[in-house]
Amino acid sequence: MNAPLADGSSYAITPADFVRDQDAVVDVWRSSLHDDQARALKLDWFYRHAPHAALLQVLVHQPSQAIVGTAGVGWRHMRLDGRALRGGLLADMAVMTGHRMLGPALLLQRTACEVALQVGDLVYGFPNPNAVPVVKRLGYVHVGDMTTYVRAVRHTSYLARRLPTALAGLLGTGIDRLVRLRDRLHRLTGRRLHAAWRTTPHETVHAQAWSSPGTLEGVHDRDALQWRFARCPLASFRFLYVRRDGDTQPCAWFVCRQDGDTLRVADFKTDPAGDASRSLAVLADSAFRLGCRSISLEGCLPEGEKALLRRHGFFVRQARPVYARWKQPDAAPRAAFRLTPFDEDE
Repeated sequence: MNAPLADGSSYAITPADFVRDQDAVVDVWRSSLHDDQARALKLDWFYRHAPHAALLQVLVHQPSQAIVGTAGVGWRHMRLDGRALRGGLLADMAVMTGHRMLGPALLLQRTACEVALQVGDLVYGFPNPNAVPVVKRLGYVHVGDMTTYVRAVRHTSYLARRLPTALAGLLGTGIDRLVRLRDRLHRLTGRRLHAAWRTTPHETVHAQAWSSPGTLEGVHDRDALQWRFARCPLASFRFLYVRRDGDTQPCAWFVCRQDGDTLRVADFKTDPAGDASRSLAVLADSAFRLGCRSISLEGCLPEGEKALLRRHGFFVRQARPVYARWKQPDAAPRAAFRLTPFDEDE
Protein backbone atom coordinates (compact mmCIF):
# COMPACT_ATOMS: atom_id res chain seq x y z
CA MET A 1 0.00 0.00 0.00
CA ASN A 2 1.30 3.45 -0.97
CA ALA A 3 -1.24 6.14 -0.19
CA PRO A 4 -0.56 9.80 -1.04
CA LEU A 5 -2.48 12.45 0.84
CA ALA A 6 -5.71 13.54 -0.83
CA ASP A 7 -4.66 17.21 -0.79
CA GLY A 8 -1.66 16.46 -3.00
CA SER A 9 0.97 17.06 -0.34
CA SER A 10 4.27 15.26 -0.46
CA TYR A 11 3.68 12.40 1.99
CA ALA A 12 2.81 8.74 1.49
CA ILE A 13 2.18 5.69 3.69
CA THR A 14 3.83 2.35 3.04
CA PRO A 15 4.42 -0.89 5.00
CA ALA A 16 7.80 -0.94 6.72
CA ASP A 17 10.57 -3.23 5.55
CA PHE A 18 12.10 -4.31 8.86
CA VAL A 19 15.54 -4.89 7.33
CA ARG A 20 15.81 -1.91 4.99
CA ASP A 21 14.00 0.59 7.23
CA GLN A 22 15.33 -0.40 10.65
CA ASP A 23 17.70 2.54 11.19
CA ALA A 24 15.20 5.11 9.93
CA VAL A 25 12.38 3.74 12.09
CA VAL A 26 14.56 3.72 15.20
CA ASP A 27 15.63 7.31 14.46
CA VAL A 28 11.97 8.38 14.33
CA TRP A 29 11.27 6.67 17.64
CA ARG A 30 14.30 8.16 19.36
CA SER A 31 13.39 11.61 18.11
CA SER A 32 9.68 11.47 18.90
CA LEU A 33 9.26 9.00 21.77
CA HIS A 34 12.28 8.20 23.96
CA ASP A 35 15.95 8.74 23.20
CA ASP A 36 17.36 5.49 24.49
CA GLN A 37 18.90 2.26 23.25
CA ALA A 38 15.73 0.27 23.95
CA ARG A 39 14.21 1.45 20.67
CA ALA A 40 16.21 -0.98 18.52
CA LEU A 41 15.51 -3.81 20.96
CA LYS A 42 11.79 -3.10 20.72
CA LEU A 43 11.81 -3.32 16.93
CA ASP A 44 13.14 -6.87 17.11
CA TRP A 45 11.00 -7.99 20.04
CA PHE A 46 7.63 -6.37 19.31
CA TYR A 47 7.61 -6.50 15.50
CA ARG A 48 10.04 -9.09 14.17
CA HIS A 49 9.57 -11.74 16.87
CA ALA A 50 5.95 -11.11 17.90
CA PRO A 51 3.94 -14.34 17.96
CA HIS A 52 1.16 -12.85 15.81
CA ALA A 53 3.02 -10.87 13.10
CA ALA A 54 2.77 -7.24 14.19
CA LEU A 55 2.30 -4.57 11.52
CA LEU A 56 4.20 -1.32 11.03
CA GLN A 57 3.34 1.51 8.63
CA VAL A 58 5.79 4.32 7.85
CA LEU A 59 5.18 7.90 6.76
CA VAL A 60 7.47 8.83 3.85
CA HIS A 61 8.34 12.40 2.87
CA GLN A 62 8.38 11.84 -0.88
CA PRO A 63 10.71 14.67 -2.04
CA SER A 64 13.46 13.37 0.24
CA GLN A 65 12.28 9.74 0.44
CA ALA A 66 12.93 9.99 4.18
CA ILE A 67 10.88 8.08 6.72
CA VAL A 68 9.48 10.71 9.09
CA GLY A 69 6.73 8.83 10.96
CA THR A 70 5.49 5.42 12.09
CA ALA A 71 2.31 3.71 13.26
CA GLY A 72 2.28 0.11 14.46
CA VAL A 73 -0.32 -2.53 15.28
CA GLY A 74 0.39 -5.48 17.56
CA TRP A 75 -2.08 -8.36 17.75
CA ARG A 76 -3.80 -9.67 20.86
CA HIS A 77 -5.99 -12.75 21.07
CA MET A 78 -9.04 -11.71 23.08
CA ARG A 79 -12.23 -13.28 24.44
CA LEU A 80 -15.72 -12.09 25.21
CA ASP A 81 -18.18 -14.57 26.77
CA GLY A 82 -16.31 -17.48 25.19
CA ARG A 83 -16.10 -15.87 21.75
CA ALA A 84 -12.59 -15.54 20.30
CA LEU A 85 -11.71 -12.08 18.93
CA ARG A 86 -8.64 -10.55 17.35
CA GLY A 87 -7.68 -7.15 18.74
CA GLY A 88 -5.16 -4.78 17.23
CA LEU A 89 -3.09 -2.71 19.66
CA LEU A 90 -2.10 0.69 18.26
CA ALA A 91 1.56 1.36 19.02
CA ASP A 92 4.47 3.66 18.20
CA MET A 93 2.49 6.49 16.65
CA ALA A 94 5.32 8.95 16.05
CA VAL A 95 6.05 11.82 13.63
CA MET A 96 9.30 13.76 13.53
CA THR A 97 9.45 17.46 14.32
CA GLY A 98 8.80 19.54 11.21
CA HIS A 99 6.23 17.06 9.88
CA ARG A 100 3.73 17.14 12.74
CA MET A 101 0.64 18.34 10.88
CA LEU A 102 -2.90 17.03 11.11
CA GLY A 103 -2.94 15.70 7.54
CA PRO A 104 0.03 13.31 7.79
CA ALA A 105 -0.91 12.21 11.33
CA LEU A 106 -4.49 11.53 10.34
CA LEU A 107 -3.54 9.50 7.28
CA LEU A 108 -0.95 7.54 9.24
CA GLN A 109 -3.50 6.58 11.91
CA ARG A 110 -6.25 5.90 9.36
CA THR A 111 -4.04 3.60 7.31
CA ALA A 112 -2.88 1.63 10.34
CA CYS A 113 -6.47 1.26 11.53
CA GLU A 114 -7.89 0.20 8.17
CA VAL A 115 -5.11 -2.32 7.54
CA ALA A 116 -5.70 -3.82 11.01
CA LEU A 117 -9.48 -4.00 10.62
CA GLN A 118 -9.14 -5.93 7.37
CA VAL A 119 -8.25 -8.98 9.46
CA GLY A 120 -9.06 -7.95 13.05
CA ASP A 121 -12.31 -7.46 14.97
CA LEU A 122 -11.28 -4.25 16.74
CA VAL A 123 -8.39 -1.91 17.32
CA TYR A 124 -7.62 -0.10 20.55
CA GLY A 125 -5.02 2.22 21.97
CA PHE A 126 -3.90 4.57 24.71
CA PRO A 127 -3.50 7.94 22.94
CA ASN A 128 -1.77 10.85 24.59
CA PRO A 129 -3.83 14.07 24.90
CA ASN A 130 -2.49 15.45 21.61
CA ALA A 131 -3.58 12.33 19.72
CA VAL A 132 -7.12 12.09 21.13
CA PRO A 133 -8.66 14.46 18.53
CA VAL A 134 -7.09 12.37 15.76
CA VAL A 135 -8.43 9.02 16.95
CA LYS A 136 -11.87 10.48 17.66
CA ARG A 137 -12.07 11.75 14.08
CA LEU A 138 -11.35 8.21 12.93
CA GLY A 139 -14.34 6.77 14.80
CA TYR A 140 -12.70 5.59 18.01
CA VAL A 141 -14.76 5.79 21.19
CA HIS A 142 -13.72 6.02 24.82
CA VAL A 143 -14.11 2.56 26.42
CA GLY A 144 -12.45 3.03 29.81
CA ASP A 145 -9.38 4.28 31.61
CA MET A 146 -6.07 2.69 32.48
CA THR A 147 -5.89 3.64 36.13
CA THR A 148 -2.84 3.45 38.39
CA TYR A 149 -3.57 2.17 41.91
CA VAL A 150 -0.98 2.53 44.67
CA ARG A 151 -0.76 0.95 48.11
CA ALA A 152 1.84 1.74 50.79
CA VAL A 153 3.51 -1.23 52.45
CA ARG A 154 5.98 0.89 54.44
CA HIS A 155 4.55 4.12 55.79
CA THR A 156 7.43 6.08 57.34
CA SER A 157 8.50 7.95 54.21
CA TYR A 158 4.91 9.04 53.51
CA LEU A 159 4.42 10.31 57.05
CA ALA A 160 7.77 12.13 56.92
CA ARG A 161 6.29 14.50 54.35
CA ARG A 162 4.04 15.96 57.04
CA LEU A 163 5.64 15.04 60.37
CA PRO A 164 9.05 15.39 62.05
CA THR A 165 11.41 12.58 61.10
CA ALA A 166 11.53 10.92 64.53
CA LEU A 167 7.75 10.96 64.93
CA ALA A 168 7.23 9.73 61.36
CA GLY A 169 9.58 6.81 62.03
CA LEU A 170 7.81 5.83 65.22
CA LEU A 171 4.30 6.06 63.79
CA GLY A 172 5.33 4.48 60.48
CA THR A 173 6.79 1.43 62.19
CA GLY A 174 3.64 1.05 64.28
CA ILE A 175 1.35 1.33 61.26
CA ASP A 176 3.47 -1.18 59.33
CA ARG A 177 3.09 -3.72 62.14
CA LEU A 178 -0.65 -3.21 62.42
CA VAL A 179 -1.21 -3.50 58.67
CA ARG A 180 0.93 -6.65 58.43
CA LEU A 181 -0.91 -8.16 61.40
CA ARG A 182 -4.23 -7.43 59.73
CA ASP A 183 -3.05 -9.07 56.50
CA ARG A 184 -1.74 -12.12 58.37
CA LEU A 185 -5.04 -12.55 60.23
CA HIS A 186 -6.87 -12.19 56.93
CA ARG A 187 -4.71 -14.93 55.40
CA LEU A 188 -5.47 -17.30 58.30
CA THR A 189 -9.13 -17.60 57.30
CA GLY A 190 -9.76 -20.60 55.08
CA ARG A 191 -7.02 -22.83 53.75
CA ARG A 192 -3.43 -21.69 54.07
CA LEU A 193 -2.01 -19.82 51.10
CA HIS A 194 1.44 -20.44 49.64
CA ALA A 195 3.38 -17.92 47.51
CA ALA A 196 6.14 -18.80 45.05
CA TRP A 197 8.18 -16.71 42.62
CA ARG A 198 9.06 -17.93 39.12
CA THR A 199 11.00 -16.44 36.21
CA THR A 200 8.76 -18.10 33.62
CA PRO A 201 4.98 -18.52 33.36
CA HIS A 202 3.21 -21.49 34.93
CA GLU A 203 2.62 -24.28 32.42
CA THR A 204 -1.18 -24.57 32.64
CA VAL A 205 -2.89 -22.04 34.89
CA HIS A 206 -3.23 -19.29 32.29
CA ALA A 207 -5.54 -21.40 30.14
CA GLN A 208 -8.20 -20.94 32.80
CA ALA A 209 -10.64 -18.18 31.88
CA TRP A 210 -11.47 -16.64 35.28
CA SER A 211 -13.50 -14.14 33.26
CA SER A 212 -16.59 -12.17 34.16
CA PRO A 213 -19.63 -12.22 31.84
CA GLY A 214 -19.70 -9.29 29.45
CA THR A 215 -15.99 -8.57 29.87
CA LEU A 216 -13.59 -8.31 26.93
CA GLU A 217 -10.00 -9.17 27.77
CA GLY A 218 -6.83 -10.59 26.32
CA VAL A 219 -6.03 -14.29 26.39
CA HIS A 220 -3.28 -14.64 29.00
CA ASP A 221 -1.99 -18.00 27.90
CA ARG A 222 1.52 -19.25 28.58
CA ASP A 223 2.94 -18.43 25.14
CA ALA A 224 1.63 -14.85 25.21
CA LEU A 225 2.98 -14.27 28.73
CA GLN A 226 6.31 -15.88 27.87
CA TRP A 227 6.78 -13.48 24.96
CA ARG A 228 5.29 -10.38 26.60
CA PHE A 229 7.20 -10.63 29.88
CA ALA A 230 9.80 -13.39 30.11
CA ARG A 231 11.35 -12.48 26.74
CA CYS A 232 10.76 -8.72 26.94
CA PRO A 233 14.12 -6.89 26.52
CA LEU A 234 12.80 -3.63 27.97
CA ALA A 235 12.42 -4.76 31.61
CA SER A 236 12.85 -7.79 33.87
CA PHE A 237 9.71 -9.44 35.25
CA ARG A 238 8.95 -12.22 37.71
CA PHE A 239 5.77 -14.23 38.24
CA LEU A 240 4.26 -14.54 41.72
CA TYR A 241 1.86 -17.49 42.11
CA VAL A 242 -0.52 -17.93 45.03
CA ARG A 243 -1.80 -21.43 45.79
CA ARG A 244 -4.17 -22.80 48.43
CA ASP A 245 -2.96 -25.63 50.63
CA GLY A 246 -3.79 -28.93 48.93
CA ASP A 247 -4.36 -27.44 45.44
CA THR A 248 -2.10 -28.06 42.47
CA GLN A 249 -3.31 -25.02 40.53
CA PRO A 250 -2.74 -21.41 41.67
CA CYS A 251 -5.72 -19.30 42.70
CA ALA A 252 -3.97 -16.04 41.70
CA TRP A 253 -0.91 -14.78 39.87
CA PHE A 254 0.89 -11.45 39.56
CA VAL A 255 3.52 -10.41 37.01
CA CYS A 256 5.86 -7.98 38.76
CA ARG A 257 9.02 -5.96 38.36
CA GLN A 258 10.84 -4.15 41.12
CA ASP A 259 11.51 -0.50 40.34
CA GLY A 260 13.61 0.86 43.19
CA ASP A 261 11.45 0.61 46.29
CA THR A 262 8.23 0.09 44.31
CA LEU A 263 6.83 -3.29 43.25
CA ARG A 264 5.07 -2.67 39.93
CA VAL A 265 2.38 -5.17 38.94
CA ALA A 266 2.22 -5.43 35.15
CA ASP A 267 -0.42 -8.14 34.96
CA PHE A 268 -2.57 -10.14 37.34
CA LYS A 269 -5.52 -12.50 37.57
CA THR A 270 -7.42 -13.91 40.51
CA ASP A 271 -9.90 -16.77 40.55
CA PRO A 272 -13.30 -15.17 41.26
CA ALA A 273 -14.36 -18.38 42.98
CA GLY A 274 -11.19 -18.42 45.07
CA ASP A 275 -9.47 -16.13 47.55
CA ALA A 276 -8.94 -12.90 45.61
CA SER A 277 -8.95 -10.76 48.73
CA ARG A 278 -6.51 -12.99 50.59
CA SER A 279 -4.27 -13.17 47.52
CA LEU A 280 -3.82 -9.40 47.63
CA ALA A 281 -2.68 -9.76 51.24
CA VAL A 282 -0.06 -12.25 50.01
CA LEU A 283 1.05 -9.77 47.36
CA ALA A 284 1.49 -7.06 50.02
CA ASP A 285 3.48 -9.40 52.24
CA SER A 286 5.71 -10.38 49.31
CA ALA A 287 6.37 -6.71 48.51
CA PHE A 288 7.28 -6.03 52.15
CA ARG A 289 9.70 -8.98 52.21
CA LEU A 290 11.43 -7.56 49.10
CA GLY A 291 12.00 -4.30 50.97
CA CYS A 292 9.53 -2.32 48.88
CA ARG A 293 7.86 0.83 50.12
CA SER A 294 4.80 0.57 47.89
CA ILE A 295 2.89 -1.46 45.29
CA SER A 296 1.81 0.13 42.01
CA LEU A 297 -0.81 -1.69 39.93
CA GLU A 298 -2.34 -0.48 36.67
CA GLY A 299 -5.42 -1.61 34.81
CA CYS A 300 -8.69 -0.83 33.09
CA LEU A 301 -10.74 -2.99 35.43
CA PRO A 302 -14.34 -4.06 36.09
CA GLU A 303 -16.10 -2.44 39.04
CA GLY A 304 -15.73 -5.52 41.23
CA GLU A 305 -11.94 -5.49 40.97
CA LYS A 306 -11.81 -1.74 41.55
CA ALA A 307 -13.80 -2.19 44.77
CA LEU A 308 -11.52 -5.03 45.86
CA LEU A 309 -8.44 -2.85 45.44
CA ARG A 310 -10.02 -0.01 47.40
CA ARG A 311 -10.81 -2.37 50.27
CA HIS A 312 -7.15 -3.37 50.39
CA GLY A 313 -5.80 0.15 50.74
CA PHE A 314 -5.09 0.94 47.09
CA PHE A 315 -5.82 4.50 46.05
CA VAL A 316 -6.05 6.05 42.59
CA ARG A 317 -3.03 8.04 41.48
CA GLN A 318 -3.69 8.78 37.80
CA ALA A 319 -5.60 7.53 34.75
CA ARG A 320 -5.14 7.38 30.98
CA PRO A 321 -8.03 7.02 28.51
CA VAL A 322 -8.51 3.92 26.36
CA TYR A 323 -10.09 4.30 22.91
CA ALA A 324 -11.30 1.52 20.63
CA ARG A 325 -12.89 1.08 17.23
CA TRP A 326 -14.77 -2.03 16.13
CA LYS A 327 -14.77 -3.35 12.58
CA GLN A 328 -18.57 -3.12 12.61
CA PRO A 329 -19.40 -0.29 15.04
CA ASP A 330 -23.17 -0.66 14.59
CA ALA A 331 -22.98 -4.33 15.60
CA ALA A 332 -20.33 -3.92 18.30
CA PRO A 333 -21.06 -5.98 21.43
CA ARG A 334 -21.68 -4.18 24.68
CA ALA A 335 -18.68 -5.11 26.76
CA ALA A 336 -16.57 -3.86 29.63
CA PHE A 337 -12.88 -3.78 28.73
CA ARG A 338 -10.41 -5.42 31.14
CA LEU A 339 -6.87 -4.41 30.23
CA THR A 340 -3.52 -4.42 32.03
CA PRO A 341 0.00 -3.50 30.84
CA PHE A 342 -0.02 -7.01 29.29
CA ASP A 343 -2.22 -5.42 26.64
CA GLU A 344 0.23 -2.59 25.93
CA ASP A 345 3.44 -2.54 23.95
CA GLU A 346 5.98 -1.58 26.65
